[in-house]
Amino acid sequence: MDALEWIVPRPKKATIGTDHVVLSGCRITGDPAAASAVAVLTETLGTGEAVPVEVRVDAELPPEGYALSAGPGGVLISGADPAGAFYGAQTLLALLAAPCAAHAACVPEIDVRDWPDLPLRGTIEGFYGTPWSHEERMEHLRFSARHKLNTYVYAPKDDPYHRERWREPYPEEELARLGELVAEARRRHVRFVFALSPGLSMVYSDPAERAALRAKAEQVWEIGVREYALLFDDIPPELSHEPDKAAYGTAEGASASAHAAVCRDFADNFLAPRGADRPLTMVPTDYAGTARSAYRDRLAAELPADVLVWWTGSDIVVGAITAGETRAAADSYGHRVALWDNFPVNDFDFSRVFLGPLTGRATDLDGAPLEGITANPMVQAAASRIALTTVADYAWHLAAYEPGSAHERAVRLVPGAAELLPLVRACSAWPPGADQSPELTALCASVLEGGPDERLRAELDRLAGLPTDVPGALARELERWVAAARDMAAAGLAALDLLHGGRTPEQVAQALARAEEHEANVLRRVIPPFIRQVLDRAGA
Repeated sequence: MDALEWIVPRPKKATIGTDHVVLSGCRITGDPAAASAVAVLTETLGTGEAVPVEVRVDAELPPEGYALSAGPGGVLISGADPAGAFYGAQTLLALLAAPCAAHAACVPEIDVRDWPDLPLRGTIEGFYGTPWSHEERMEHLRFSARHKLNTYVYAPKDDPYHRERWREPYPEEELARLGELVAEARRRHVRFVFALSPGLSMVYSDPAERAALRAKAEQVWEIGVREYALLFDDIPPELSHEPDKAAYGTAEGASASAHAAVCRDFADNFLAPRGADRPLTMVPTDYAGTARSAYRDRLAAELPADVLVWWTGSDIVVGAITAGETRAAADSYGHRVALWDNFPVNDFDFSRVFLGPLTGRATDLDGAPLEGITANPMVQAAASRIALTTVADYAWHLAAYEPGSAHERAVRLVPGAAELLPLVRACSAWPPGADQSPELTALCASVLEGGPDERLRAELDRLAGLPTDVPGALARELERWVAAARDMAAAGLAALDLLHGGRTPEQVAQALARAEEHEANVLRRVIPPFIRQVLDRAGA
């Protein structure tokens, strides 16, 4: 197998030779600016004298780009900046992880020149439901670094100190955990963006409320946070406090003036005095769709020009996003936009998991005013990594992105996914309203029309035989869906047996009842309708 198939995102330009460079006992050196790259290589490769591995920061490439060469003389990584050097190290480690029958630790002779298309590539923990644990977040930052995702936004809706009790400082223990995340993100070249969502209760015009917002931001500034976002999503569209109505009026869209004023105050009185490198990001209340509105007109006129606006697409959860929609959205806000992609999030239906690739996203974005993409994952942190791996592929090299091959690489790289591949395929549909499995739906229809049932039986056999002893976080999170899939497949097989006289209608009905007892939804819109039609034909 091509060694590049073990690298996500796949490099833009790479030439592979026929020989290998054995990496045992490496002598790793580097520029001071490449310290993080040297550290991660030393952590994995160890030290020795046999093979020189040098890391520099001197490549003439776009930001975060790198050049990598491995040959008889050793390995040289040149980054355009410290992040680029770090990403070159990640590519070397990915090549090292590719299986080789001849050597225990080697990489192919290779020359790579690589850089990202989108400056913002990452995730936003912005879902409703149980927030990720501290350990899951730490592992997510390591996952992000491996796949060159450069941003993590802390915005869990059910962290009370983020939304409901936004004025209150974090307790010491929770603040210490946030500090660990910030430090880990910095080591991994992941931007840690701290978000606050004050809109449920804030009196926007009140100086004391604005001071409380700045005080909360100051608390996390002290532990190393340097990038912030203010979220005004999922709140009433109009102003509810009398002082705000007096300050901003009661006309349609007046809340945009309040949100813009809070953003301006935060930028001028918190970020600017501290010399923050990056501007503020905000989520408007009107965050989906492309049409102008009274809210957006006010926001365009009053929001500071450098504030980045998050937008979710033509709707809140979408199957496709075009370059034209992106341009129209940016025009309607009067600002550059970032895509808050509600994929593969499942907080609207916790019975489902979405394990397929990112699909339907425009790859022809030349000139579109899009800063990048932050994907909103599922409550299941490990299971989200299958989809998020494909997001990393997409954001790095738009024109080369192909969902099918990206998904194959993701399944190969996420521990446990290959062992559970039948379940992954059964839960790969997107958007949520799409046919859960067009292939199985077609096979069911063919059998009902009198066609052969071998292919349908084979697919159901694979689902019914899903292993229950796969180690790791992914299998633990998907345990309920594995059980549901096994019972759903068993019911489908019983229906096929009924068609050939091998089961009674009562046995099939009992199998269907067992399958539908599960809260976890696996092929619920595909297999039960098929079974009921089989039972109807049997007169049951």
